[in-house]
Amino acid sequence: MHIAGFLLKQRAGGRAPRRLLAVFLLIAVSFAAGMWTRGVIDRPLYADAGLTYIEDIPVTTDFLPEGSRARPGGPREIQYLVIHETDNYSVGADAAAHNSFVHQNANAASDVVSWHYTVDDHEIYHHLPDDEPAYHAGDQMQKDGGNANGIGIELCVNEDGNYEQTLINAERLCARLLIEYDLKPAKALKKHQDFSGKVCPAKLIGSDRWDAFCAGVTERYEALKAADENASTAG
Repeated sequence: MHIAGFLLKQRAGGRAPRRLLAVFLLIAVSFAAGMWTRGVIDRPLYADAGLTYIEDIPVTTDFLPEGSRARPGGPREIQYLVIHETDNYSVGADAAAHNSFVHQNANAASDVVSWHYTVDDHEIYHHLPDDEPAYHAGDQMQKDGGNANGIGIELCVNEDGNYEQTLINAERLCARLLIEYDLKPAKALKKHQDFSGKVCPAKLIGSDRWDAFCAGVTERYEALKAADENASTAG
């Protein structure tokens, strides 16, 4: 009996430090979790990349007015780069002309459209912050959809423009945006057609060049990523 009592006391005495250690660990884990959660809440989901040049191509930012029908606003998760073509072959229908169009129709009574970038053979216009949704993919605001989660990029096809150079400029823009938002080309590059069924971008699809365009973007993306990693290592 005495031996049993002695052992019981030893065991009871040994539990106290263990309990204190468990409490301490629980407090530490709770504190760390709280700090991480606070960081996630306080940190914005994204901030617009704020691009001014893509290599030697100027990027002109001219955002649609806040509160306009074409700018629904609100933060969102960026998952895709959604490629379109304007289908406007008119002379002079370049990026600047489409910037004027989207501004003039920002409060249209019906058929409201908006997108983030228009690319031509010599410049790029930026119409909406990257971290806001837009009306370009024809899928309303479906979860994980093109409007809700995609950056809309329109390629000009005006007959007085250089379409091949427009494609090169679009590849450059897409590669930079993939880097900025930590997206992978294989998953992020999408056609308008992928969300609504519309044959768009029509020239790329009709000439069976979509895969080649994606390969061009991927090549530029990998080169940019390697350059960024080398610069980080050197710094």
